[in-house]
Amino acid sequence: MYKSIRVVAAACIAAAAVAGPALAERLLSGEEAHQLLAGQKFTFACVDGTRGEASYTRSGAATAAYRLATAGDDAELQRDQGRVRAEGGNVCIRWNNLNGGGEGCYRMVERRPGQYRISEGSTRWCDLTIRGTGERAERN
Repeated sequence: MYKSIRVVAAACIAAAAVAGPALAERLLSGEEAHQLLAGQKFTFACVDGTRGEASYTRSGAATAAYRLATAGDDAELQRDQGRVRAEGGNVCIRWNNLNGGGEGCYRMVERRPGQYRISEGSTRWCDLTIRGTGERAERN
């Protein structure tokens, strides 16, 4: 009996250790997500293999330098510009080229301080990591 209690306790501790990071994630509102990222420079890595760096101003003007999943590590960076805005529980991004120029609206969670995930369902997501303080002043 004592051995089975230890096994159950060990299983519970193991389950908590695995679930702990997921439970620590905090869902952000669109406005909160916008405020956290505006003026920051961050790297991103998406589930489809697209990776790069981006930033945007408080007014929502965005820039990105990236490599698509199909590009090698030595491929030239592609560059894009776009707009970011908050809408309810989402942060919405419209790039000139990425996503075919269409707007995508995403939920954002804070995984830990300085690390975020934007997602559209469970199969399309990008992890964002703050690289340092960017221009905090409003630019037009």
